[in-house]
Amino acid sequence: MSDETGWRYYSHHFLPIDCKDLRDNGHINTGVYKIYPFCTSSTPVRVYCDMDTMGGGWTAIQKRIDGSVSFDRMWTDYKNGFGAPEQNVWIGNDVIHQLTKGKNPYLIVSIILVNGTTLYEMYDQFYVSDEAGKYQLFLAGPATGTLGDSMLNTGNSFADLSGMSFSTLDRDNDTCACNCADHYGGGWWFNNCHEAFLNGQWSLTVWEYPWYPTVKSGTNVKKTIMMIKRH
Repeated sequence: MSDETGWRYYSHHFLPIDCKDLRDNGHINTGVYKIYPFCTSSTPVRVYCDMDTMGGGWTAIQKRIDGSVSFDRMWTDYKNGFGAPEQNVWIGNDVIHQLTKGKNPYLIVSIILVNGTTLYEMYDQFYVSDEAGKYQLFLAGPATGTLGDSMLNTGNSFADLSGMSFSTLDRDNDTCACNCADHYGGGWWFNNCHEAFLNGQWSLTVWEYPWYPTVKSGTNVKKTIMMIKRH
């Protein structure tokens, strides 16, 4: 059962399903919290919650601050998640699916450049299917911000990412004759291949087009974060 806030009630405890639940119930400090997207007390997920940006309540699904954690990983790693929310993390495609199904939350992508400039782009709807659906990405606008739209309506059909399945080193689900994840060194929703790719090899010239044309090389990236929030 649930109350009007969206929290789930189990064993006399309210379980927040995401960071918005936490923010709506008085947690105002940005940091790491436990959420329960699977609605059971036995499956907590530690996540980074941004309680400041645009009213707060944002759940980070991806965060990178340095190259200490490789994002060039197998399907199972991306399915289950890896890293630590305090620093570098992918929270897991199963969790992302659970947080987005039936909700179509906002997505905000932020890139902080090495010169300290913060750029962002926000999309109105974001949903990722389950593993049987190959974690297919569904994205809808409007897209607004200072990064520019490099995921949805790029002007190049080979680079539009909505509708794309997730690909990794060992699961090639892109539309390219190559394996984009293997070629570019990280899991992502590749088309043929991309103009937006936040999981490339950190600070190396081989990390091409983190967010083309605004950010053309990973050498310019200091931090990335992808966050979602229910409408």
